[in-house]
Amino acid sequence: MRARVSLALAAAICFVAWPVLADAGPTCADCHDEIVASMSHNVHMQIRSFEVQGQPVGCQSCHGNGTQHMEEGDPTLIRTFAKKSAEDEQACLSCHHDKGLAEWDASTHAAEGVTCFDCHSIHKAHNPLESCKTCHADTEGLMQLPSHHPVREGKMTCVSCHDPHAATEGALKTHMRVNDLCYTCHLDKEGPFVFEHEPVEESCLICHNPHGTVANNLLVANEPMLCLQCHELHFHAGLVSPDGPVDVGGTERDNPLGRFSMNAAMTTKCTTCHPRVHGSDLPSQTLPGGGRGLTR
Repeated sequence: MRARVSLALAAAICFVAWPVLADAGPTCADCHDEIVASMSHNVHMQIRSFEVQGQPVGCQSCHGNGTQHMEEGDPTLIRTFAKKSAEDEQACLSCHHDKGLAEWDASTHAAEGVTCFDCHSIHKAHNPLESCKTCHADTEGLMQLPSHHPVREGKMTCVSCHDPHAATEGALKTHMRVNDLCYTCHLDKEGPFVFEHEPVEESCLICHNPHGTVANNLLVANEPMLCLQCHELHFHAGLVSPDGPVDVGGTERDNPLGRFSMNAAMTTKCTTCHPRVHGSDLPSQTLPGGGRGLTR
């Protein structure tokens, strides 16, 4: 029984590996057997579009014609990608330039001298997103703060919002303003609303840091300090409240916060009274504000 299982397993392995070995050629596998084996499920060893472009599928599609290299054993006679030169990078762009990399030459990464090999590994299993941390350690640090997008939980990745090959500002996946990217997930915040909040219309980044913050909801500062960057405090915040019992609907009740209750109520959390900070279709019951109080 064990012999039958072993034979079946060997047959399955040969079946999976056969297209690779056939395309790679026995000469490549003779010297680079470990690399060929590790590439058995790699798309570069299986895709057939290389043949349409006049390149053989498998090792030679990227490394070039290896006949002379195999005959003489000289590594200089084949493209090894050791220098990570512009010529080496062109081997990648010859196929990928028309497949999502049309903007690469104008991108920030290209301008900074980042190459394909700085982020991608072909022979080894490697998550290119891990390469983001190498250069963007400050952003990685923000994602460890209490309020953050669920990247470290595995529900999102950097490329959920960014296209590292794009030429847009911040390599965002949208070519327009940042709000359009946010609205792909936060559609309820888009509007249009009858009563709009100007900072929201301009940019979500005025109030939010998408990579992580200490304040809740990715806010760049806690309330009321965030709101006070644009708004003044209500004049009620400076009023003194009565210390004794207060008549509430014909019933006298004690004021738990004493003479500072008005100050506490008006300077603690603005969204207690103004919850619709992204916009509202209903007018607020405030005459001086022209119904723009965003209270409901």
